[in-house]
Amino acid sequence: MKKTPLLILLMFLALLSVLLIVACSDKIYSVSPLWKTWQSGDAVPGYVLSCPSGSRADVEAKAQMWGNYYALELASYLNTGHDDDHAFVVDQELVFALYISDASDSIWNGQHVIHLVWSDTDYDSPDTVSVYDLAANGKPAPAIDGDGIDETWNVFDGVPETQLEITGVCGDNGLSEAYLIAVHDSTRIYFKLAWPDPTGSIDMARNMWYFDGQLTWTREGQEDMVMFLFPTEQAPAGWDELGGATYFPAANHPADGSVNVWRWCAGRTNPLGWADDLLATDSELGEDDGTGVFTDNYDPQKSYPPYVQHPVIEPSLGNEVLSASEAIPFEDTIKP
Repeated sequence: MKKTPLLILLMFLALLSVLLIVACSDKIYSVSPLWKTWQSGDAVPGYVLSCPSGSRADVEAKAQMWGNYYALELASYLNTGHDDDHAFVVDQELVFALYISDASDSIWNGQHVIHLVWSDTDYDSPDTVSVYDLAANGKPAPAIDGDGIDETWNVFDGVPETQLEITGVCGDNGLSEAYLIAVHDSTRIYFKLAWPDPTGSIDMARNMWYFDGQLTWTREGQEDMVMFLFPTEQAPAGWDELGGATYFPAANHPADGSVNVWRWCAGRTNPLGWADDLLATDSELGEDDGTGVFTDNYDPQKSYPPYVQHPVIEPSLGNEVLSASEAIPFEDTIKP
């Protein structure tokens, strides 16, 4: 009999707790799987990637690294039908230029003048690249996957390869050689470029965001890049003699005329298998029509990355870049 008042008291307190929870339910939040406690050293990719469209989607490109060598494969239609692109014509020789960067926007090594000739002959010249005819020789088109081992590229089976003499054209990153193969199937042209990376590493973490653990986000980082330069119908004056020297060392554009630029980026374009298709005029390095592979993960109104990786989705493209299909607003990760 003496325990009854205590039991009643406990039942009253339990009921009171339930009533308080119901009364304050508008102040109780469910736990979200998106919430994240940001720690010192946390990093967020500097770019958001998605498939390109229009004239920005003219050049497939994919690279892998084997040892300390890059193998980069590229493909484009001979004639894309876009006025801002170079139109390749079988049996019509042309001059183009090639430049390679080792994690720098300002330091480039390359070759200003390279002659592209439509022949199966290996000219054994550091400035002449022969375009091998796949159809005439019964060879299949290569897969653009960066492995560089397709039957198409077999130099021991008559496919000519050119060892280019690479020198510094804007500074010097130490690169002195590269190897280039070109083939076509009457519809598309394909290139395989191989070169030893000066640092033996894949640099792709361009403009990454880093958190200091307090309030500040900062950006840093660079990426490896390659540029192919082809003349448009309004080629710069002297292009056939000077080639890319009409482009460098100017601020990413020729003194006159226009140049079609294929720009491969280890971080911004390679993960999705593309090169950026650009047009350099006498005033700027501009974009072709359409949407590009990447957008800058930056908003001038914010001091932090606008988008972050969805915390419950494993990054499909690695930790250095962000797929648009896996991105969520930064604000969604903050507990109210």
